[in-house]
Amino acid sequence: MVFLFISMFMLFFKWQRFIFILISLEFLMLSLFLSLSTVLSEMMFFYFMCFSVISSILGMVVMVGNMKIYGSDQCIF
Repeated sequence: MVFLFISMFMLFFKWQRFIFILISLEFLMLSLFLSLSTVLSEMMFFYFMCFSVISSILGMVVMVGNMKIYGSDQCIF
């Protein structure tokens, strides 16, 4: 519940920079991961872990690409 609270506040107050959006989405994934870890079976747990790692890597790739093209990590250009 704490991670959900932190991520919502980060999205609300620091939405201008892409890195903070990625960090808040990671906190949302962590809160979802902690809440669903007891409910999911082993195979769904593995799929959920793979999805979270792939989404994290793709978010970092998008951020690096934006910084390479535009030279800033601002979300709104």
